[in-house]
Amino acid sequence: MKRRLILVIGIMVAIGATVFAHTREEAKLTREEAHELIGIIKKELNVEAYEPNLIFLEDGTMEEVEPMRIIKIYDAHDVLLLEAPITKLRQYKNKHLRKLLNASDYLTEYGNTRYYRLDI
Repeated sequence: MKRRLILVIGIMVAIGATVFAHTREEAKLTREEAHELIGIIKKELNVEAYEPNLIFLEDGTMEEVEPMRIIKIYDAHDVLLLEAPITKLRQYKNKHLRKLLNASDYLTEYGNTRYYRLDI
């Protein structure tokens, strides 16, 4: 009984590894696809027109209201490909942005900024 259980677990791990390996290859983007997606994202999220929101505090100073999240994607040579401030949850669920993030490797998060690397 124990041998069968070990054999079943081994087969399930092998099948899972095969499925995930195949999925990762499909998620990779070519340089042209990545630049096309970045252009679409910039247009849909209106990244170029982003202006920080400033508020006045009670003591008379101004403070910037930070966006929900800032996403920065770099290429393999550490060149910034996309910096997208996400101000609404709807923007974070953008299908083109999701596709680009799925093809990218998550590096780290600092504050409300997430850093990714896209190997193109």
